[in-house]
Amino acid sequence: MKISDYYSWLKRDWAKVGFVVSLFLFVFLFVFVKNMDFIIFLILLQTPLYMLHETEEYVFPGGFDIFFGRDIFKIKSGPNPLNENFIFFVNIMYIWILLPLFGLLSLCNYNLGIWIPYFSFFAGIAHIILSIKAKKIYNPGLIVSIVLNIPVSSWTIFYLYSNKLINSPFINIHCAIGLAGNLILPIMGIILFKRYKKIN
Repeated sequence: MKISDYYSWLKRDWAKVGFVVSLFLFVFLFVFVKNMDFIIFLILLQTPLYMLHETEEYVFPGGFDIFFGRDIFKIKSGPNPLNENFIFFVNIMYIWILLPLFGLLSLCNYNLGIWIPYFSFFAGIAHIILSIKAKKIYNPGLIVSIVLNIPVSSWTIFYLYSNKLINSPFINIHCAIGLAGNLILPIMGIILFKRYKKIN
């Protein structure tokens, strides 16, 4: 297979691959990292948890892009502004690159990765807000958000605060970075929607 073939495969099945990678990362973190450095463990743990979140969004049951186009953008027919390219690059950039990268950088300095649980927390809250906005009980990603992302990230933030790594649970630069990382996404969505409206 050529590199282009691998790229096409990853672009098509990245969420499924992420599910398998998340299982591997869970085992690795619990076996090799948890007892070595619990702070690093908590920071790195956010990545496989978010990959499970992506699995619910795009594999089981999937359809987050359809939900967003139909219930948030109110587009009943035609192409979805939240297209495959956008979904792929945003998720790869954020969850497959930035989260692991800054998680590993936190090995040198915890402060470089403390924003990650905040990012996970606000991403989970965003799914609750989306359900309220769409007036829907469920949207793909909501269950993992409520059951895993929000509780684990909240407990991580509390643990960091209890160990004096942050002076306040929510009034700090790490919280601002995590929130900003989430706010960029709807801004990008609005840009896509405006472009879609011009074309259509």
